[in-house]
Formats: sequence, C-alpha cells, structure tokens
Amino acid sequence: MIDLHVHILPDLDDGAKDWQETLDMCAIARNDGIHTIVATPHVKQGMYTPAKELIISKVAELNTILTHDTSGLTLHTLTIFPGADNAFEPDILNQLEQGTAVYIAAPVNSTNFMNPGNSFRYVLLELSDYFLFPQVKALIRKLREKNIVPVLSHPERIAMIQRNHKLLHEFIQAGAFSQVTAMSITGEFGKEIKKLTRTLIKKNLAHVIATDAHSRDLRPPILSRAVSEVADLIGSDKAELMVKGIPQAIIEGKEVDIT
Repeated sequence: MIDLHVHILPDLDDGAKDWQETLDMCAIARNDGIHTIVATPHVKQGMYTPAKELIISKVAELNTILTHDTSGLTLHTLTIFPGADNAFEPDILNQLEQGTAVYIAAPVNSTNFMNPGNSFRYVLLELSDYFLFPQVKALIRKLREKNIVPVLSHPERIAMIQRNHKLLHEFIQAGAFSQVTAMSITGEFGKEIKKLTRTLIKKNLAHVIATDAHSRDLRPPILSRAVSEVADLIGSDKAELMVKGIPQAIIEGKEVDIT
C-alpha cells in the first residue's frame, strides 16, 4: 500500500518528535503492508514553515537510513517521497509556480517542479475550517488550468464540509481530488465523522485513503483496518484502488479518472 499523507519527518511540525519516533513509525507502516510513504509536514504561514530544501534533505536522510537498516524489519523495502500538507492559502498558486511550495513526490533534483507536456503534478492542500467557497473553487480551476491537481486533505474533518458535503462535490467538479483519513473511517475521530466519511466514500467524493499519521502511539501509520472497512462498503477492488492504483498514479504524475 501507499500512504500519501504522513507527518513522519522529525522536528518539523506536530508530527514525529525525533528520529527514533520516525523509525518507529516506519516500522509500524511496513508491518501494516505499506511500502511507500509521502512525507507531508505542515506548511502554513505563521505556524510551520519548513523550507522545501529542508524537507527534501530530511527525506533523503531517512531513505539512506532505511536503505542501511539491519533491524530485520525489512525497512529497506520502504520508500519515502517528499511532499507537504500545504495550507490552502490565497497565494498557493504563486508558491507552486515559484517552487517554494512542495508537490506530492516532488523531484529531488530540480528547482522547477512543473512537469512538461501533458503530465500532471499533484499537491496536497488543507482547507481551513471556514473558507470562502467561491475563492476556493476559482483557485481549484486556476490550478487545473496549469495541470496542477489539488488533493484536499481530510475534508471530512473540515467544519464547513461537515455541515454541507455538497461543497466538496463542487470542488471535485472543479477538478480537485479528495483524501480521507484512515482513522476517520475506523471511528477514532468520532461517530459523526465516521458516518460522514462513509457517505463521502459511497458518493465517490473520496479518492484516496491515507493515515495522516502524526505519531507512533496516538496516530500511527496504519491503513489496513480502514481498507478492510471500505472493502465491506464498496468492494475490495475499489478500496484497494484508494491505497494502491490512485496514489501510485499521483506519485507518477499521471492522469486519474475518478468518475
């Protein structure tokens, strides 16, 4: 499985506190059947501002550590890609075009992250609980005009979408994808969020399942339980697509049909 949203890099945000917790989270993920992780620290002005170069550097360091792992936990088979959980800010398009914001699976050997030709670049974006709907929808359309596909992180945990999930439908119609959290599916965020998440999945308003893991204990990187529940809801093929086929296409910058 592929986990597209994990706060696994140490000492960058409210995720892993140190390298030991990072490695413990890697072990949990690998034991759960996850072979690829996109490291996505928060990037939000005034709160968490890790530079792109620092994120990429820490990902490279983590991959080196995993490659030389001798613990017997097969951590060397785990691959980490750089990314970010970017706040959906008004100037996010400028940040992306200038190369200061980080795409999902951003290339490590180029300062220009824009793909040539007709290929796509995906970016994880986190809405605030309360947002201006017309502006967000317009920005999604602007991003898509440039072959940038916004993947909205955990919409089921955003207050305005909890009140009216038709807003998410509008964003998807405008060109966004949606990533729901594994623990929302399994109920750790409460009954109401679980109910809403199941509704989004049944209505095809959720396209990726990710852990949004922040720690080894309270919010660990475990996908399998959620995938099992989604398989009961919409079938195993569609459930696996949300943690295998679609995330793989996103990492590779390929177009995905979510209709």
